[in-house]
Amino acid sequence: MFTFFFFFGAGLIIGSFLNVVLLRTEREESYVEGRSHCDTCGTPISWYDNIPVVSYLILQGRCRKCQNPIPKVHLAMELVTGALFALVGLVLFDPIEASSWLTTLWMLVLVAFLILIVVSDFRTMEIPLSFLIAVNVVTVLYLALYYYFFESELIFWQTGLSSSLVGGLISWGFFFALVFFSKETWMGWGDVWIGLLAGLVVGKGLVLVMLTLSFGSGALYGVYLLMREGKNLKTAVPFAPFLVFGLLATFFLNELFPTLFQFFLW
Repeated sequence: MFTFFFFFGAGLIIGSFLNVVLLRTEREESYVEGRSHCDTCGTPISWYDNIPVVSYLILQGRCRKCQNPIPKVHLAMELVTGALFALVGLVLFDPIEASSWLTTLWMLVLVAFLILIVVSDFRTMEIPLSFLIAVNVVTVLYLALYYYFFESELIFWQTGLSSSLVGGLISWGFFFALVFFSKETWMGWGDVWIGLLAGLVVGKGLVLVMLTLSFGSGALYGVYLLMREGKNLKTAVPFAPFLVFGLLATFFLNELFPTLFQFFLW
């Protein structure tokens, strides 16, 4: 129970910070200069109005100064980040297992970047290159450190690093081909970066599972748009959120149910 509340609380705080990062990235503002302020009236937000979730509920979702609504995405990002951080803590963290500290820290950073990527893609249909580069660099660094400290005595082709590199290459090649041959009409280059990341995370054995969940969830959303929203087949839909869903679903399902995908492992 302590693990849940600790990671959930940390997630709420990080989620609040991610809101600031996302907004300042979209506005090309400095991350460190100036206090957070109301999007409508520009009034600086006091610390007691900046407590994750609690302040939103007390203020009933409105700015204390101008009474204009605070975007619900701010609350959603805090809650989603808290929930995913709690999931990471419950599934991965073992205080007596040294490797779990490294893996947990990496996954928390990964989740934070993935939330930024998803929300940014939904809001603007664009993903800042800095997010994509940073999250891939962090993942490669984690894989290298994990190999150095916990797998260096194994035969290389039997290590997680080997599986991740092959998985990343397969997934990257698949999305690169889709973007290149469609001339960016099917997907964008940002999806190639996320495809690389997804392959690195799930490894070679689970790439097919990840792709199936990603394209399956994207197809279901497309059907929903056609049936309920009156959209057509030419409507542009951001694919990054579905790739992220496929990545996280594959990773956590494999962690929770190790035998679930045994058929796909090689």
